[in-house]
Amino acid sequence: MRLKQNPKLIGSNLHDCRTQVGACPLHCNQCYYNREGAFYCDINKTHIPSPRTVGHGIARMNAGHDSNYRRGEVIRQAKKYKHAFYNTSIPQFDFPGPVVFTANPKEEDVPTIIMAKELPSDEELKKIMFIRLRVSASNLDLVGDQISCWVRLDIPVVLTFMAYYEDNALQKVLEKVPEAQVYYEWKVRHVNSYYCPTKNFKKMVMKRMNRIGGRLVSMCGTFESNQCVDCKNCETFYWQTMKHLNGE
Repeated sequence: MRLKQNPKLIGSNLHDCRTQVGACPLHCNQCYYNREGAFYCDINKTHIPSPRTVGHGIARMNAGHDSNYRRGEVIRQAKKYKHAFYNTSIPQFDFPGPVVFTANPKEEDVPTIIMAKELPSDEELKKIMFIRLRVSASNLDLVGDQISCWVRLDIPVVLTFMAYYEDNALQKVLEKVPEAQVYYEWKVRHVNSYYCPTKNFKKMVMKRMNRIGGRLVSMCGTFESNQCVDCKNCETFYWQTMKHLNGE
């Protein structure tokens, strides 16, 4: 039976693969994977497309979950595909292929990896496709500091703008930045409704962060679209990372 496709990935060369079942133990703020009934497929069943289905496309390991959780099975499954990359918010990068690192899973706090000054080794840095940073209206100074840190290592940074389905989660942001009320609007993103960042807010943030990190800073999606087919960051950075790993 053909697996249901992630609506976000339609038209792209990416294929979700998740070997874990049940809720993700990391419980990142506003993660729609752990939001009851919100994920596009049953989280109590694995979601593993066949190598034939993925073909020459790229398997995106652990959408909604973390590749360092039950990592042995994650790696075993990933090796069945011609192309695959990993996703984690845990600073352990010894995967057999490219990995996306979400450096601020607790987006309102200073990341532990920065505080401890335990940045990856040169060998590990080669495997990092890009650093993913979660962006809110109340953490822009933190995001800017983290961009400065990672671009010094010549690592690309991709900004993911927070969307909120819980009123109290957005309220915590607005308590810190009351004027940010105009930066969010309630609407459907993919299949669920959220308080989503406005286009003007995204443009303002990107202008500010590009001044810090230049060409190494981009965003998930575009100002007009949240679809992977319109973004292509994951595909582009995957192939660039593979070239580095292959010594090209």
